[in-house]
Amino acid sequence: MKRLLLLSLLFLFATPSVANEQIRLYKQYLVGMPKVFLQKSHPLEDCSDRYEQGTLCLQKHSLAGESAELAFRFLGDRLVSVLLMMPLSDVGKIKKMFHVLKTQFDLVLIEDGADKFDILEVSSNTFNKDEFTKMIAEFENEAYQKLRIKYTFISKNEFVTQSRKSQKFSEIFKDAPLKMRAVIYNVGRKDGQVVGTISFIVPGVTEEYLDQNPIVEDF
Repeated sequence: MKRLLLLSLLFLFATPSVANEQIRLYKQYLVGMPKVFLQKSHPLEDCSDRYEQGTLCLQKHSLAGESAELAFRFLGDRLVSVLLMMPLSDVGKIKKMFHVLKTQFDLVLIEDGADKFDILEVSSNTFNKDEFTKMIAEFENEAYQKLRIKYTFISKNEFVTQSRKSQKFSEIFKDAPLKMRAVIYNVGRKDGQVVGTISFIVPGVTEEYLDQNPIVEDF
């Protein structure tokens, strides 16, 4: 950990433009952090066969006491996204991860395959809080029965700003500041097992990454 922090500081002093932004993806991992720094700090393995070409993974990571695989995505050998993947043995663990994310992020969208529950749009047209809560619960319950649900969050500070000028989810990322952090939490089945994936992204940077890299696995 100390070695990683030292390398991070050296990286920040060497690149003032990134240092000024300090866009934190997850924990101490910053947007633009060089791949070589991470390779010197962690025993990383190539996991291109499971994700996109060039993805590196770290085993035995822990989030809120749950074991997870940590995957790093790069653009031009610079970090652009961090992903956690973990087996989910019960619904309680699914909800635990959701509440962990809610402490730092606000929910803006829930998806169940092709169906979408736009938090901003529905809340602006629903004045009864209990009714709004019931609508979310019904949508979630149906999605959990299929074990196919995806949550999209944005950082709390950016939520305040973006939600004031956005009436629906599709408008959230329009003219969004570069430093905006977002999280996508996806619950689904893989090889017969229920798996949760949590992607920490900066929408503008990650979009550029996905434009240049074919997707092996839909996070």
